[in-house]
Amino acid sequence: MNPDPKPKRKYKRRTERQKLDADCLELWSLCVRARDKTCRNCNSDFNLQAHHIVQRNYKASRYLLENGICLCSGCHFHEHVDPEKFRGIVIGVIGETKYLYMQETYRINYKYTIDDLVEIHRQLQTDLEILRGA
Repeated sequence: MNPDPKPKRKYKRRTERQKLDADCLELWSLCVRARDKTCRNCNSDFNLQAHHIVQRNYKASRYLLENGICLCSGCHFHEHVDPEKFRGIVIGVIGETKYLYMQETYRINYKYTIDDLVEIHRQLQTDLEILRGA
């Protein structure tokens, strides 16, 4: 007796906005890594990742390159484990004035239109070309 086959999983389709958002975040990450080239904490150039200084759920600053810092995977892990300790490191890298300005100014929720996301995508592509020296 053959058991019933498992039903196929139904995956939720991503909307155009979700696809553009994912593409913009990937471009943002590439730009931050191209700009910094090494971990801003330990100067490692192995397994680099882009980290948002102000949380990425605040949409107004989600794609701003100045809201990003390049970290190696080890430092990025430790940042998420103990963000208060890592706050001092970020302040050491970008300065307390800029850090406080970003925390006060960029904590805004905003909903981008698809046209906004297309323009952000185009701008991030241009920035990436400039940062890579193309």
